[in-house]
Amino acid sequence: MSILKSKFSTWLFISIIVSILFGCAGLKLSFESAYTIQDDARQYIFWMQQFKDSSLFQDDLIADYFKSVTPWGFTTSYKIVSYLGLDIFWFNKVSPLVIGLVTTLYCFLVCLEFLPVPLAGFFSCLLLTQNLWMVDDLSSGTPRAFIYCLLLGFIYYFLKQNILASVLFILLQGLFYPQTVLLSAVILVVNLIRTRNRHKIYFWCLFTASIVLSFYAFQTSDFGNVITVGEARLLSEFREGGRSAFFTNSWSKFWLTGRRSGFFPIEWQYVLMCSYGIFIFWIKSFPKTFPLGQKIDRKILILGDMLLASIIMFSLAHLFLFRFHLPGRYSQHTIRIVIALLDGIVLSVAFDFIGRKINYYLKKYQNIFKVVALIILCALLLYPTYAVQSYPHRLNYVTGKDPQLYKFLQQQPKDSMIASLSEAADFIPSLTARSVLVAKEYAIPYHQGYYGQFRERVKDLIAAQYSVDITTIHNFIDKYNVDFWLLEKDAFKIKYLTNNQWLMQFQSATTEAIKILERNQQPLLQQISDRCTVFKEENLNILSAKCIMQLKIKPRFM
Repeated sequence: MSILKSKFSTWLFISIIVSILFGCAGLKLSFESAYTIQDDARQYIFWMQQFKDSSLFQDDLIADYFKSVTPWGFTTSYKIVSYLGLDIFWFNKVSPLVIGLVTTLYCFLVCLEFLPVPLAGFFSCLLLTQNLWMVDDLSSGTPRAFIYCLLLGFIYYFLKQNILASVLFILLQGLFYPQTVLLSAVILVVNLIRTRNRHKIYFWCLFTASIVLSFYAFQTSDFGNVITVGEARLLSEFREGGRSAFFTNSWSKFWLTGRRSGFFPIEWQYVLMCSYGIFIFWIKSFPKTFPLGQKIDRKILILGDMLLASIIMFSLAHLFLFRFHLPGRYSQHTIRIVIALLDGIVLSVAFDFIGRKINYYLKKYQNIFKVVALIILCALLLYPTYAVQSYPHRLNYVTGKDPQLYKFLQQQPKDSMIASLSEAADFIPSLTARSVLVAKEYAIPYHQGYYGQFRERVKDLIAAQYSVDITTIHNFIDKYNVDFWLLEKDAFKIKYLTNNQWLMQFQSATTEAIKILERNQQPLLQQISDRCTVFKEENLNILSAKCIMQLKIKPRFM
């Protein structure tokens, strides 16, 4: 039996195995340490510890903000997990494997709608899965991880003209990643204009999409409106090198390859290398040479609708910048899906062509083809671990390096507030369930109602940490109800500030702090460090705010 005519279930099973292998390779990274967590998950997941203990993160600006921007469906799924007694961080590490499996299933099914050859479905799933485990969208386990399975699921049921399932997937998109609803709606409109089909599926899907989008449009935020382009251009956070870098002097980077602003995925070299799917148009022109290519269904034109919809939404997102969040979110994910599907089909047609040639020229050695194919298949199955482990980004898993610090803070009152400019603060909310006043990880500037307060906190903290006036420090502690002050060993060296790209974004406060150090004035916190230290490690020490408040000292000069 030809490998191209193998059973549907066989190739679907192999596709699922490949997905599991990639997922397990990712899991290995995520469980390297008890203090390992996915970078973006630190933003979305930490506040959900409230589900087990409602006393955590009360009146916490950072927790309240990220709670407000997390989609309801995503939040509810973690609430259920927590109620079942499972650890939310464990679930966050495991969920990408499950999401990847669902993505694989629908990728396989969609591919077979275009070409009813299971091998094509396998190739498409392999390429998409490989690509997704090279970057951190899926591995993050955050709302954007759902875009692939939700978009592919919708496309599949739309192609099958299943109204109920299509509507259900649009609702799920709204619950887990609302930007997908916009993309799906535009795909429907583009397809309707192209086909002039009057099937009622268009009405019900677009009606559902309009209801979902209206809900979000009229939803009010406690943190005001989304930042405008004019406001964003004034902030160094949005410039090159900033925490949320968007604007750049490079035209090609801004429009083509920028992570947030560009049309193409950040791994554009990989995408370019795997763009041989465009040969599908060439294949269709040679029916005698590529007979399998003639079985490609016209349904495949929906991939063109997806690309056109991506271009439209990408353009609208730039035109109404930040209203629809980031432009790249509407094109980069879609491109990965389209390329994987086209490539899988082209590979299967090429496989068929090679098989026919071997059978024609070497009939008595035709089993060689099967053996070679089996060897290639085994290599593909062994490849996931190498691919995931060796890729430079390593899926953006980060590991906390201060276990004793986390254990100390876990023993402090649940309403403790920690002030720090250290990168160690990025891990504190997730690994200790305690609040931080500020941390680079949570410096997300898209809502001025939130970021205006956050930015003021950072400036006040810099001013207080390097102040030579005890009154300034006391006022800061009173204003923000600080309980502990976390300092790094080199915090009072000039290079600590000048080499910190994030702190240099707060130019006025940081420049003033540098001037104090350049005048050889010793900040008061440096003077009292030994007297108020309650925890000390090689590179970190924590001061008690209560101790600082009891001190009445005059500044001294070095």
